Amino acid sequence: MLMTKTQPTATSIESSDQTWVLSSLEHDQLVKAKKHPIPRRHLKGPELVVLWALRLYLLFMMAVVTYQVWIAAH
Repeated sequence: MLMTKTQPTATSIESSDQTWVLSSLEHDQLVKAKKHPIPRRHLKGPELVVLWALRLYLLFMMAVVTYQVWIAAH
């Protein structure tokens, strides 16, 4: 009889199993288990336009508020 090595199969973790495991961890272990880096997202044209429009609007509104405070102070 020939003995062959069997490759371990990857078992999928069900949601209930994962919840049970996470609930049994201590606080510092839970933080380490949940912490994973999220890479920066590369924004496309319309997203960049919206962000730059919001930046310009913020600068404009800061100027308006500064002007109003200056006028009220004098």
